[in-house]
Amino acid sequence: MKMNLKTAWRVAATAVSLMVGMALPAHAAYPERAVTVVVPFAPGQTGDIIARLVAKELQGRLGQAFIVDNRPGTGGRLGTATVARAKPDGYTLLLTSSGPFAIAPALYARTMTYDPVRDFVGIAELASTPQVILVSNQSGVTSLPALVKEALAKDLSYGSAGNGSLQHLTMELLKKELQFPMVHVPFKGSSESKTALIGGQIDASADSLPAVIGSVKSGQIKAVAVVDTRRSEYLPEVPTLTEAGFPAQSAVAFFGLVAPKGVSQEIVRLLHKEATSLIKSPAFQEQMRKQALTLPEERTPEQFDAYLSQEVARWRKVVQEAQVSAE
Repeated sequence: MKMNLKTAWRVAATAVSLMVGMALPAHAAYPERAVTVVVPFAPGQTGDIIARLVAKELQGRLGQAFIVDNRPGTGGRLGTATVARAKPDGYTLLLTSSGPFAIAPALYARTMTYDPVRDFVGIAELASTPQVILVSNQSGVTSLPALVKEALAKDLSYGSAGNGSLQHLTMELLKKELQFPMVHVPFKGSSESKTALIGGQIDASADSLPAVIGSVKSGQIKAVAVVDTRRSEYLPEVPTLTEAGFPAQSAVAFFGLVAPKGVSQEIVRLLHKEATSLIKSPAFQEQMRKQALTLPEERTPEQFDAYLSQEVARWRKVVQEAQVSAE
C-alpha cells in the first residue's frame, strides 16, 4: 500500500516521538523514599518539638517517612555542618534557628565549616519568638525607662545563657542603641540565668518568651519590654521598645526549614507549599500556642531567603560592634 507524502511525515513524526519517549526516563516524583530532617538540638527542646510536628504532617501529606535525626553539639553547629555537606537532593533537610544559623557564623568566623547564606536555601519559616527584657523584683525597677535610668546611676548587671547567646547579644544591642552601661554575667544556659534573676543575684536579663512566660505570669520576675515591632499575644500588657519611648529594635529567634543549596526549585516549592498549608492548620497553630510561639509571616521561599541573609548580616554587625568572640 502506498502512502502519500503527508501520511509518511505523520508516521515518521510518531516514530521519533516514541523513540524519544523511550530514551528519556520519566521524571521521578518526590519523595520516593524517606526524608531526614536533621535537628541540631537535643530531644525535647523547642526546635525538636517543632521538627517532630512538621515531620509527622509532611509524612502524612507526601506519603513517605520524614525522620527526625537529632544531632546536638557545639551550639547547633555540628548538625548544621552535616546538612551543609549533604547531597542537595531534597532527602536531607535542616530544622534551624537563629543561634547556629544567624549568630554562630560571626562568633566562630575563624573555625566555621559552613556559610549559612552560601550553603543553604530557605524553604519556610515555621515559628518565632521575641526576646523579652526582664528585671528582678528586688531591683525595684518597673519599666524599661526606669531600668535605663538606674543603669546610668548605678553599677547594674545582666545575665544571659552564655557568651554570644541571643540573650547576650540582645542586651548588647540595647546597650548600644539606648546608651546605657551594664555588666554582663554569663551563665551555663537560660535556666541558670533565670534562677539568678529570680534570686536577685543579677538585676536584669533578656530571654525568649517561652522560657520565662511562666515565671513572669507567676510574678517571680517582671517583663518590662518586648524586643519586637509588635506586642506579644502571650504578654499583651508588656510594651514594645517604641511604646516604652525608645527607637524600634527587633531581636526575634526564628525556627525554619532549609535545605542544602542546589536542591531543585520544584522540591523547594513543594515543601514550601506543604509547610505553609500546615502552618495554617488549626492543629498546628494550637500546638504553637501551647509552646508560646508566634506564627510566622507568610513569605515565599525567596523572601525567606532574603530574611535569613538579613539576620546573618544584622547579628554579625552586633557581634562586631560589641566585640564579642567565642573563639
